Amino acid sequence: MRIGINCGHTVSGTVGCGAVERIDESVEARKVGLKLERMLIDKGHTVYDCTNDYAPSVSSNLSQIVSMANKQPLDLFVSIHFNSGGGRGTEVFTYEGKQHTEAVNVCNSLAELGFRNRGVKDGSNLYVVRRSNAKAILIEVCFVDTDDADEYKEIGADKVAQAICGAITRQKTETEELTMGQYEELKQEIAEARPMVYDYMDSNMPEWAKPTIQKLMDKDLLQGDEKGRLGLTMDMIKMCVINDRAGLYDKK
Repeated sequence: MRIGINCGHTVSGTVGCGAVERIDESVEARKVGLKLERMLIDKGHTVYDCTNDYAPSVSSNLSQIVSMANKQPLDLFVSIHFNSGGGRGTEVFTYEGKQHTEAVNVCNSLAELGFRNRGVKDGSNLYVVRRSNAKAILIEVCFVDTDDADEYKEIGADKVAQAICGAITRQKTETEELTMGQYEELKQEIAEARPMVYDYMDSNMPEWAKPTIQKLMDKDLLQGDEKGRLGLTMDMIKMCVINDRAGLYDKK
Protein backbone atom coordinates (compact mmCIF):
# COMPACT_ATOMS: atom_id res chain seq x y z
CA MET A 1 0.00 0.00 0.00
CA ARG A 2 0.99 3.62 -0.53
CA ILE A 3 0.17 5.39 2.71
CA GLY A 4 0.47 9.04 3.69
CA ILE A 5 0.95 9.71 7.40
CA ASN A 6 0.27 13.10 8.96
CA CYS A 7 1.31 13.84 12.53
CA GLY A 8 -1.40 16.39 13.32
CA HIS A 9 -0.91 20.13 13.81
CA THR A 10 2.39 22.01 13.98
CA VAL A 11 5.04 21.37 16.63
CA SER A 12 4.23 22.24 20.22
CA GLY A 13 4.40 25.92 21.11
CA THR A 14 4.00 27.25 17.56
CA VAL A 15 1.05 28.63 15.59
CA GLY A 16 -1.45 25.85 14.95
CA CYS A 17 -0.12 23.41 17.54
CA GLY A 18 -2.43 20.92 19.24
CA ALA A 19 -4.16 20.77 22.60
CA VAL A 20 -2.06 20.70 25.76
CA GLU A 21 -3.37 19.37 29.06
CA ARG A 22 -2.15 16.25 30.85
CA ILE A 23 -0.30 15.37 27.66
CA ASP A 24 0.75 17.46 24.63
CA GLU A 25 -1.14 16.54 21.45
CA SER A 26 1.57 17.69 19.04
CA VAL A 27 4.30 15.78 20.86
CA GLU A 28 2.34 12.56 21.19
CA ALA A 29 0.95 12.69 17.63
CA ARG A 30 4.54 12.78 16.38
CA LYS A 31 5.60 9.93 18.63
CA VAL A 32 2.76 7.75 17.37
CA GLY A 33 2.94 8.89 13.74
CA LEU A 34 6.67 8.46 13.23
CA LYS A 35 6.68 5.06 14.90
CA LEU A 36 3.75 4.09 12.68
CA GLU A 37 5.71 5.14 9.60
CA ARG A 38 8.64 2.92 10.58
CA MET A 39 6.34 -0.05 11.22
CA LEU A 40 4.63 0.36 7.85
CA ILE A 41 7.96 0.62 6.02
CA ASP A 42 9.22 -2.49 7.81
CA LYS A 43 6.10 -4.30 6.58
CA GLY A 44 6.92 -3.41 2.97
CA HIS A 45 4.56 -0.48 2.45
CA THR A 46 5.45 2.79 0.73
CA VAL A 47 5.13 5.62 3.22
CA TYR A 48 4.97 9.37 2.61
CA ASP A 49 5.36 11.72 5.56
CA CYS A 50 2.73 14.47 5.21
CA THR A 51 3.54 16.34 8.42
CA ASN A 52 3.87 20.12 8.43
CA ASP A 53 5.78 21.23 11.53
CA TYR A 54 5.72 25.00 11.01
CA ALA A 55 3.17 27.31 9.38
CA PRO A 56 2.16 30.98 9.69
CA SER A 57 -1.48 30.05 10.34
CA VAL A 58 -3.80 27.12 10.94
CA SER A 59 -5.20 27.40 7.41
CA SER A 60 -1.68 27.34 5.97
CA ASN A 61 -0.82 24.26 8.03
CA LEU A 62 -3.89 22.41 6.77
CA SER A 63 -3.31 23.49 3.17
CA GLN A 64 0.30 22.33 3.21
CA ILE A 65 -0.65 18.96 4.72
CA VAL A 66 -3.22 18.30 1.99
CA SER A 67 -0.85 19.53 -0.71
CA MET A 68 1.81 17.05 0.40
CA ALA A 69 -0.74 14.23 0.51
CA ASN A 70 -2.25 15.01 -2.89
CA LYS A 71 1.14 15.12 -4.60
CA GLN A 72 1.43 11.37 -4.10
CA PRO A 73 -0.68 8.47 -5.49
CA LEU A 74 -1.89 7.36 -2.06
CA ASP A 75 -4.10 4.40 -1.29
CA LEU A 76 -4.76 5.76 2.18
CA PHE A 77 -4.17 9.02 4.06
CA VAL A 78 -3.93 8.82 7.86
CA SER A 79 -3.91 11.86 10.16
CA ILE A 80 -2.98 11.28 13.82
CA HIS A 81 -4.57 13.49 16.49
CA PHE A 82 -5.49 13.55 20.16
CA ASN A 83 -8.84 14.87 21.33
CA SER A 84 -9.86 17.42 23.98
CA GLY A 85 -13.08 18.66 25.55
CA GLY A 86 -13.66 16.33 28.48
CA GLY A 87 -14.64 13.11 26.71
CA ARG A 88 -13.22 9.62 26.83
CA GLY A 89 -12.13 7.20 24.14
CA THR A 90 -11.06 6.76 20.53
CA GLU A 91 -12.92 7.99 17.45
CA VAL A 92 -12.07 8.04 13.75
CA PHE A 93 -13.39 10.54 11.22
CA THR A 94 -14.00 9.77 7.54
CA TYR A 95 -15.67 11.58 4.67
CA GLU A 96 -19.44 11.30 5.13
CA GLY A 97 -18.82 8.92 8.01
CA LYS A 98 -18.05 6.03 5.67
CA GLN A 99 -17.32 2.85 7.57
CA HIS A 100 -13.99 2.14 5.90
CA THR A 101 -12.50 -1.14 7.05
CA GLU A 102 -9.34 0.64 8.19
CA ALA A 103 -11.34 3.15 10.26
CA VAL A 104 -13.47 0.50 11.96
CA ASN A 105 -10.37 -1.63 12.62
CA VAL A 106 -8.54 1.29 14.24
CA CYS A 107 -11.43 1.93 16.63
CA ASN A 108 -11.60 -1.74 17.53
CA SER A 109 -7.83 -2.15 17.92
CA LEU A 110 -7.42 0.88 20.19
CA ALA A 111 -10.44 -0.28 22.20
CA GLU A 112 -8.58 -3.53 22.80
CA LEU A 113 -5.83 -1.48 24.44
CA GLY A 114 -8.40 -0.11 26.90
CA PHE A 115 -9.78 3.05 25.29
CA ARG A 116 -13.53 3.49 24.93
CA ASN A 117 -14.73 2.89 21.37
CA ARG A 118 -16.54 6.03 20.18
CA GLY A 119 -16.80 4.68 16.64
CA VAL A 120 -16.41 6.06 13.12
CA LYS A 121 -17.91 9.52 12.65
CA ASP A 122 -18.63 12.00 9.87
CA GLY A 123 -15.55 14.16 9.30
CA SER A 124 -16.72 15.89 6.12
CA ASN A 125 -16.19 19.27 7.79
CA LEU A 126 -12.53 18.50 8.55
CA TYR A 127 -10.20 20.07 5.99
CA VAL A 128 -7.76 17.19 5.57
CA VAL A 129 -10.57 14.65 5.30
CA ARG A 130 -12.60 16.72 2.85
CA ARG A 131 -9.71 17.84 0.63
CA SER A 132 -7.65 14.65 0.46
CA ASN A 133 -7.77 12.91 -2.91
CA ALA A 134 -7.17 9.55 -1.28
CA LYS A 135 -9.37 7.68 1.16
CA ALA A 136 -8.73 9.52 4.41
CA ILE A 137 -9.06 8.65 8.09
CA LEU A 138 -8.41 11.10 10.92
CA ILE A 139 -7.71 9.28 14.17
CA GLU A 140 -8.40 10.88 17.56
CA VAL A 141 -6.44 8.44 19.72
CA CYS A 142 -7.82 9.61 23.07
CA PHE A 143 -8.46 12.76 25.11
CA VAL A 144 -5.59 14.85 26.46
CA ASP A 145 -7.61 16.38 29.31
CA THR A 146 -9.18 13.37 31.06
CA ASP A 147 -8.09 10.07 32.59
CA ASP A 148 -7.60 8.94 28.98
CA ALA A 149 -4.26 10.74 29.09
CA ASP A 150 -3.08 8.78 32.12
CA GLU A 151 -4.17 5.53 30.48
CA TYR A 152 -2.33 6.52 27.29
CA LYS A 153 0.88 7.19 29.23
CA GLU A 154 0.69 3.70 30.72
CA ILE A 155 0.05 2.09 27.32
CA GLY A 156 2.66 4.15 25.46
CA ALA A 157 3.02 5.48 21.92
CA ASP A 158 4.63 2.29 20.65
CA LYS A 159 1.65 0.08 21.45
CA VAL A 160 -0.76 2.65 20.04
CA ALA A 161 1.23 2.81 16.79
CA GLN A 162 1.36 -0.98 16.70
CA ALA A 163 -2.42 -1.19 17.09
CA ILE A 164 -2.99 1.33 14.28
CA CYS A 165 -0.51 -0.40 11.98
CA GLY A 166 -2.16 -3.76 12.51
CA ALA A 167 -5.60 -2.24 12.00
CA ILE A 168 -4.59 -0.68 8.68
CA THR A 169 -2.59 -3.58 7.25
CA ARG A 170 -3.86 -6.60 9.21
CA GLN A 171 -0.18 -7.47 9.75
CA LYS A 172 1.33 -8.14 13.17
CA THR A 173 4.00 -5.69 14.30
CA GLU A 174 6.50 -5.85 17.15
CA THR A 175 6.96 -2.80 19.37
CA GLU A 176 10.26 -1.12 20.14
CA GLU A 177 10.75 1.73 22.60
CA LEU A 178 12.39 4.82 21.08
CA THR A 179 13.79 7.94 22.71
CA MET A 180 12.82 11.39 21.40
CA GLY A 181 16.28 11.70 19.85
CA GLN A 182 15.68 8.48 17.97
CA TYR A 183 12.31 9.78 16.81
CA GLU A 184 14.03 12.81 15.29
CA GLU A 185 16.55 10.53 13.55
CA LEU A 186 13.72 8.36 12.27
CA LYS A 187 11.88 11.38 10.89
CA GLN A 188 15.00 12.47 9.02
CA GLU A 189 15.60 8.94 7.73
CA ILE A 190 12.06 8.71 6.39
CA ALA A 191 12.32 12.13 4.76
CA GLU A 192 15.52 11.11 2.99
CA ALA A 193 14.06 7.78 1.90
CA ARG A 194 10.91 9.40 0.45
CA PRO A 195 12.04 12.70 -1.09
CA MET A 196 9.50 15.44 -1.59
CA VAL A 197 8.14 15.79 -5.12
CA TYR A 198 7.26 19.29 -6.32
CA ASP A 199 4.52 19.19 -8.92
CA TYR A 200 3.10 22.71 -8.94
CA MET A 201 3.96 26.37 -8.41
CA ASP A 202 2.30 26.41 -5.00
CA SER A 203 3.28 27.11 -1.39
CA ASN A 204 5.43 23.97 -1.28
CA MET A 205 7.72 25.20 -4.06
CA PRO A 206 10.71 27.04 -2.49
CA GLU A 207 10.43 30.80 -2.99
CA TRP A 208 14.04 31.03 -4.20
CA ALA A 209 13.28 28.54 -6.98
CA LYS A 210 10.01 29.97 -8.25
CA PRO A 211 11.51 32.55 -10.68
CA THR A 212 13.62 29.88 -12.37
CA ILE A 213 10.84 27.31 -12.58
CA GLN A 214 8.42 29.91 -13.92
CA LYS A 215 10.99 30.98 -16.53
CA LEU A 216 11.41 27.39 -17.69
CA MET A 217 7.65 26.94 -17.90
CA ASP A 218 7.23 30.21 -19.84
CA LYS A 219 9.89 29.10 -22.32
CA ASP A 220 8.26 25.66 -22.65
CA LEU A 221 11.51 24.12 -21.44
CA LEU A 222 9.65 22.55 -18.55
CA GLN A 223 6.27 20.95 -18.99
CA GLY A 224 4.17 18.79 -16.74
CA ASP A 225 2.41 15.54 -17.49
CA GLU A 226 -1.18 15.25 -18.69
CA LYS A 227 -2.32 16.56 -15.29
CA GLY A 228 0.23 19.37 -15.22
CA ARG A 229 2.42 17.73 -12.57
CA LEU A 230 6.07 18.73 -12.87
CA GLY A 231 7.53 15.84 -10.86
CA LEU A 232 10.55 17.81 -9.64
CA THR A 233 12.77 16.63 -6.79
CA MET A 234 14.83 19.07 -4.74
CA ASP A 235 18.01 17.98 -6.55
CA MET A 236 16.38 18.73 -9.92
CA ILE A 237 15.21 22.14 -8.70
CA LYS A 238 18.69 23.02 -7.44
CA MET A 239 20.25 22.05 -10.76
CA CYS A 240 17.75 24.19 -12.65
CA VAL A 241 18.54 27.20 -10.45
CA ILE A 242 22.30 26.69 -10.85
CA ASN A 243 21.93 26.56 -14.63
CA ASP A 244 19.71 29.62 -14.58
CA ARG A 245 22.21 31.62 -12.55
CA ALA A 246 24.87 30.58 -15.05
CA GLY A 247 22.72 32.12 -17.79
CA LEU A 248 22.09 28.87 -19.64
CA TYR A 249 18.39 29.58 -20.05
CA ASP A 250 18.90 33.10 -21.37
CA LYS A 251 20.75 32.04 -24.50
CA LYS A 252 18.94 32.42 -27.81
